[in-house]
Amino acid sequence: MKRFSHLFVLLAVLLSLAMPAMAATTNPSPARAGYMVLPLVFDRTVAAVSTPVIARIKLPFAATVISVSGSCETADYASTDEVYEIDVLEAGTSILSAPIGLAAADTVYDGAVSDAALADEAVVTVTLDAAGTTPSITDVTVLLVIKRL
Repeated sequence: MKRFSHLFVLLAVLLSLAMPAMAATTNPSPARAGYMVLPLVFDRTVAAVSTPVIARIKLPFAATVISVSGSCETADYASTDEVYEIDVLEAGTSILSAPIGLAAADTVYDGAVSDAALADEAVVTVTLDAAGTTPSITDVTVLLVIKRL
């Protein structure tokens, strides 16, 4: 019986080496179109009137923008004149109808996409405009959903 178990183990090892791995699902080809979710996270505090670039990426393929949304962890609205806006630009031109206004912390706001076509090798830039008497915003996240062409 002991000899049989050793042979069985040896046979199992040999078969596993000889057969290709069988995955439950096949991986899509890199050339195939598909949806991608790009979370762009800016985990700092912006405490001045500015328009910093919070993310810049270069797409290695053409794509269509499906949706853009933004949120922040905390924002100072103490002086009631603070304004926080996110914009998404392709080659320096906004792809949104209007910047996404962050009116409250811990809330997700959707943007209206006006130019959904992103060119191959396009440079996509996300900016944050913080304005008002004492603006301070922390941990901004922009979610860009695209479909690869």
